[in-house]
Amino acid sequence: MSVSIFTPPCREFATMVNQSKSMGLELVRSLQDLTIVEHFEHGATNPKTTTFYHISNDEKLYFGETLKSKMETSITDYNSALKRVPDEKVWPEVPADVNLTLAPDNLTEKSAFLKRPKLKAYSSKNDNSLIPRSILKEAMIMEKLSISPHPNFVQYIGCRVKRGRITAICLERLYLTLSQYSNTPEFGQLDKDKFVDDVESAIDHLHALGLAHNDINPNNIMVKGDKPMLVGFGSCQPFEESLDSLVTSSWNEEVFSTSEKQHDVSSLNKLREWIKKPE
Repeated sequence: MSVSIFTPPCREFATMVNQSKSMGLELVRSLQDLTIVEHFEHGATNPKTTTFYHISNDEKLYFGETLKSKMETSITDYNSALKRVPDEKVWPEVPADVNLTLAPDNLTEKSAFLKRPKLKAYSSKNDNSLIPRSILKEAMIMEKLSISPHPNFVQYIGCRVKRGRITAICLERLYLTLSQYSNTPEFGQLDKDKFVDDVESAIDHLHALGLAHNDINPNNIMVKGDKPMLVGFGSCQPFEESLDSLVTSSWNEEVFSTSEKQHDVSSLNKLREWIKKPE
């Protein structure tokens, strides 16, 4: 097995590294500054590779990779491996013909949910074009829903934009998925018929807009008080539109690759059965 050789992708990064070394600075100071993913082959107990990334305060992405496990890798190792990823690899450009809603600059991870592109799927070796394309599609769906809102849709605050590119979709911060809520004492007191009726109302509203969600399940429904809030619009597209990836959730009757109203109808029926299961 060979070790990947990382070459600085731009002069800016090389200059930053040299300056950091001369000043005794590090890009990251603890594991909390990183998102770390260990990749295992089937049946293996040790990871084949470990990838990790860091998003700086100015929304620049740094990516690294090692053959060591997370616990074997030091902060010095992480900093040595991190390389700047060019913006166009992960952040989509704001379309010129879209009046995009801009989120306030002072939003934090505590005050809002910052939905990023699927950066855990980034690879230094593979085509990553799906990453910026997917988050752009979802941002356009959220813009459309903001014009025709529903009380059971998660609140869309706007997009974070840096250097003319979308780096995050900003949504209201909610704390419990329906799946998590089902394990709390409050779940037993929930008016389950009304709860699912509210979910159905949100889905019907989507369908009236010519859209299907395509991924209705307890992890894409948040609970706010005793109200359902539909989230997870990454697979939401107009009817018959091709989806970027196959949907294989057990909440669907079959694997599919296009957006269809029936997918939501089927999942809603399963939800009605699931929510009333014996506790």
